[in-house]
Amino acid sequence: MLQEATSLDWIETSSEIEAFLKEAELIKKYRPKYNVVLRDDKNYFYVGLMKEKFPRIFITHQPKYYSSSGVKRSREALNNKVSSRPRSNNNFIGPFTNGAALKIVLKLLRRVFPYCTCRIWHKRPCLNSQIGKCFGYCCRSNHPNPNRDEYQKNIKNVAGVLNGRSKKLIKALKKEMTVAAKNQEFEIAAKLRNQISGLENIFSHRLFLADDQKKNPLGHWPKIEKDLKIILSIKNNISRVEGYDISNILGQEATGSMVVFTEGQSAKVEYRKFRIKTVRGISDVNMLKEVVSRRLNHPEWSWPDLMLIDGGRAQLNAVLSVLKIKKFWPRIAVIALAKREEELYLPHRKFLLPLKNLPVALAQFLQRVRDESHRFARKYHHQLRKILFRG
Repeated sequence: MLQEATSLDWIETSSEIEAFLKEAELIKKYRPKYNVVLRDDKNYFYVGLMKEKFPRIFITHQPKYYSSSGVKRSREALNNKVSSRPRSNNNFIGPFTNGAALKIVLKLLRRVFPYCTCRIWHKRPCLNSQIGKCFGYCCRSNHPNPNRDEYQKNIKNVAGVLNGRSKKLIKALKKEMTVAAKNQEFEIAAKLRNQISGLENIFSHRLFLADDQKKNPLGHWPKIEKDLKIILSIKNNISRVEGYDISNILGQEATGSMVVFTEGQSAKVEYRKFRIKTVRGISDVNMLKEVVSRRLNHPEWSWPDLMLIDGGRAQLNAVLSVLKIKKFWPRIAVIALAKREEELYLPHRKFLLPLKNLPVALAQFLQRVRDESHRFARKYHHQLRKILFRG
C-alpha cells in the first residue's frame, strides 16, 4: 500500500461520531481494495430498514440473507452463485466497522427521532413507548389510528444521518421550523427546535475513550481529579465517586442504584441497589431523598468524596438537602448530570456547565458514572417487574 500510494489526504470532522459516519460513507463509495474484510460482509455491520408499514431498524452482519421485504432467508435458500459481498439494497445502510459505536449512534438518534424496535405487535404498551423512545405503534391498543407519515419521517431522518447527510438534514429542519413559526404552529416549531438541538448535540458528542485510557483508566485519574476539584471549587482529594439513579414506570416497582468508582475505576463489589419503600406515586425527587438517606445510614460503607446524580436541578437540590440535614455537607460534594442536553448542575453555580466545555477525559468519566448508575437501576427494576408479572 505504501509503494502504490502517491499522496495522502485527510478530512477533518467536528466529532468522532461524524468521523465514524464519514468512514462508512467512503467505504461504501470507493470500496477500497485493501479493506480485505469487505469480501466477507460478516466482519462489517449494516443497519437494516425494513419495508413495512412502520419499519423496524436493526443491526446485522449479513444483509444478503434478507429479502427485499425484510424477511430473513436461510442459507439453504440462497443460490450458490450469490456473491459474498452484500448486494445493493436500499434497505441496508453501511458498511460500518465498529458495532459498539454504531449502537451508540442509533441510541442517540432514537432520542431525537423515536422509532419502534419490537419484533411483533402486542397489546400492552411497551416500555419504550412509556418513556418516549417509541411512538407506540407496536402496541395495538395505543394507536388505533397511527400517524404513518410522522413515523416514516423519523425513519427517513435516521437514514439520512447514517448516510452522512446530517448537515442537509439540520438545514432542512431549520427551514421547516422557520415556516412553522411564521404560521404560528408553535408546537411543531418547538418540536423541530428540539430535534435540531438533539442532532447538534449528537455531533458534538465524544464517542470513544482513548485506547490507552481503556487499558489504563487509573493513569488518567490524577488529571480527572484535578479538573474535578477545579469545577467543584474544593481542595479536598477525590478518590471515591458514587453515582445514583432512580428507575420506575408510573411509580411502580421503583428502584434506586448506587454505583462506585474508586480513582476512576468501577468497584462493582461495592454497588448497592435499593427498593423504594416510603414513596408512593411518581416522584423521582423524593425517591432520591430516600435512597441517599438510607445510604448515609451505613457508616460501614466507605464514605464518598463525590456523589453524581442522574438528573437536573431538582434532583441536585433534593440530595443536597439530605446531605445538609445529616451534616455531610460540604464534606461530601454533589453534582447532577442531565441526560438530554448533557449538562452539569453544580450547587455553587447558577448557570449550567455543558459537558462539551469540559476536558474530554473528565466529561467521559462523568458520563460513564451516570450511564452505569442508570444501567444498574434499570436492571434491578426489570428484575422486580418480572417477579410482579409472574405473580
